[in-house]
Formats: sequence, C-alpha cells, structure tokens
Amino acid sequence: MTHRPADVIVVGGGIVGASSAYYLAERGFRVTLLEARELAWGASGRNLGYIWLHCRRPGPELDLAMTARRSLSQLPGQLDADFELRCNGGMIFFKTEAQARVMSEFVRQRNADGVEMRLLDAREARELAPLLPETVLGATYCPLDAQVNPGLYVRAFAAAAQRLGAEVRVGTPVQRLHTENGRVTGVDVLEGRLSAATVVLATGAWAPELARTLGLEVPVYPMRLQVVSTAPMPPLLDKLLYGPVAVKQYRIFQDLRGFCAEDFGADYESTYERLLLQAVCQTRSGNFLLGCAMDYPGFVWEPDLPGIATITHGVLQDLPALRPAPFERAWAGVLPFTSDNLPIIDFVPGYEGLMVAAGHVFGNAAGPTTGRLVAEILAGVPTTVDVGPFAFDRPSLAPSARESTW
Repeated sequence: MTHRPADVIVVGGGIVGASSAYYLAERGFRVTLLEARELAWGASGRNLGYIWLHCRRPGPELDLAMTARRSLSQLPGQLDADFELRCNGGMIFFKTEAQARVMSEFVRQRNADGVEMRLLDAREARELAPLLPETVLGATYCPLDAQVNPGLYVRAFAAAAQRLGAEVRVGTPVQRLHTENGRVTGVDVLEGRLSAATVVLATGAWAPELARTLGLEVPVYPMRLQVVSTAPMPPLLDKLLYGPVAVKQYRIFQDLRGFCAEDFGADYESTYERLLLQAVCQTRSGNFLLGCAMDYPGFVWEPDLPGIATITHGVLQDLPALRPAPFERAWAGVLPFTSDNLPIIDFVPGYEGLMVAAGHVFGNAAGPTTGRLVAEILAGVPTTVDVGPFAFDRPSLAPSARESTW
C-alpha cells in the first residue's frame, strides 16, 4: 500500500469530511480523506438537499448556517462544479387559523432575529407555489432557503480538495484509531496503518463506533429519516416546501408563546407511529422528493411500510395536485444528532491529536462552515465563528438522548 505522508487524516466522506479536506488543502495541509464506501454514501447523500435557514435558532446554530449561506452563490464557481444549486427560497404553508396565529408570531420573531421572512396570504402563497391547494390559508416565505443535489454537493468539495493535492480514498473503512504514547497518531485500515499528526472524525452517526476503539464515548446519536421519490414530472415547484406537520419538530417554534403542538399534529402520525418532517421539493430532473418520516431504530438503512405510508398519506391529504405522481423509489438515511442540536467541532480532551467534527443534524447548511472551522482551528488562526458552543465537553451535551428536537 502506498500512502503519501499526511498532516491530517479526515475520516468520513460526507459533507463535513469533504469540506474539511477542501479547506485544509486550501491552507496547505497534506490531507488524506478516507471513506468506507463511496462519497456521500451516508446521510449527506440521502437527504432532500435543503439548505434551510427558515428555522435555524439565533446564536451558534444560525451562525453556522448563515456563514455558509452568504458565500453559497459563489461556491459553484469556487469549486468549479455544478451541484444543482437553486436559491429560490422556502415556504411553510398552513391550513388553520390556529396555525396562522403561530406563523404570524414566528415571522415577527424571525425578522427580529435578522432572518428575512414574509407572511403570505393564500393568494400570494399559491402564486409562489401553484402546487398548493385552495384550502391553504397562507405560508411563511424565507428567500434565504436554498436547494442542492446533496451527492453532487459532497463530490464537488472532494474533487476540489483533490485538485489542491488532497488524497481521497473511497472503499477504505477505518477499523480503529491508533495511538502511541497517549496520542492519536493515525488509523488502521485493511491494508495497514496510515499515520498523521491529526485525525478528524467526520463520520456523522458513526463517530461513536470509531471512538469506542479508544474507549471513548462520543455523544452523537442516530435517527432514521425516510424519503419517497416520484418519477420525473413537468416543472411544478421551484421553492422548498414544508407543511405545518413539520413545525412541531423545531425548538424555535416550541419556544413561541402561542405554540401548541396539538395544532400542528396529524392523525396519521399516530396511526403509523412515525413523526413526519413534512417536506416537498422538486429536483432539476423533475423528481419530487417527499419526506421525511422520522424514527429511532438505530442503524437501520431500509425504509419501511409505515414510514412510506406516513409520507404518502401526508402528501395525498395536503397536496392533492400530486395524487397522479408516479412512484419511483424510497430510501432511508441515518442522520446524526446531539442532545442540544449543535455539532461537536473540537479536539477531544485527553486524546491529543484527535478532533471530532460530527453531530450535524443540518449538515447541508452547517457542513461547509464546519470544514472551514476545522481548517482554521488546525492552522491556529482566528475562527470564522466562535467555536466555544461546539466544544466536546460543553455541559449541554447529554450522555444519552432518545429523540432529537431541531
């Protein structure tokens, strides 16, 4: 096995790992990126491609997402890649007067937070998204929301990293982390040992598994999200859509004075025993992506009938214009989360040479900023945003978590 000496080994070929490799290589680090299967195989390639500013809480969560959003329009040119970027905004539609009152409060709070947003009436909502039925009372609209093809997004960063000299190895699972004299000095793969001064764990929900090879517990947990795709259809929607059922999953809504979870529930969630992060978008190829049934079975990659039923029931009930849509396929992804909804981006205390960059429940928006922060931390320069809230040993990280609140 030939291996160029590396300053940094980045483990994980998702958006966090690929962007970390790119920004490290840009700063002159010798980087090796290792992916067990193929780039974007995990959560980074199995989501709907939302870059969703709509519901990001003010503070470190919004800082991560907004930093990436500010430079998003320049990113295709910077990476010399087409990852099907569309910056047409996103909407959350609502159907009842009770929901309308909460959404009005939400829009006022969002604008106070510095997130541009408008409250649309029924006519305005249907003008922006003709897919919506006449029963819709209105919608919120955030022009900052954007869409990417998530697999191409990851590969764009990885290819750009390679052009800057990074080594990218797919089909290379890491078996364990290697230590010498109390310091992490590399990783063991099937072909042998790879050494580096720093190892970055950017493996999402798999971070705990690799960390346990050192007897280390990393407080990152898995949830399953399921997605249904239609076959290609004529262009009908250029915005990102959320339905009201999705609202109750977000802490920023839960904290509103007028919020009541019962106003945003759906009977089919209890029928099929799945929560629904109700989302709809159309890709450049014309496929409608419908999501996302949520549960916590561990590392289960297959969709199941209750999950698919939850998604399709919600779509058929709320968006009858999609009733004729031809089914193409369904899949699931395992998404990482932490107890406080913030990723870990930090060296691990007591494990010199080991950095964790994992736990991103909103990776499309936070991943590029995380990669930038990883490179800045290792370069010893001031960071783009304050990294204190992402510390490994912060008090808000619970040692266990059964469910995620975004």
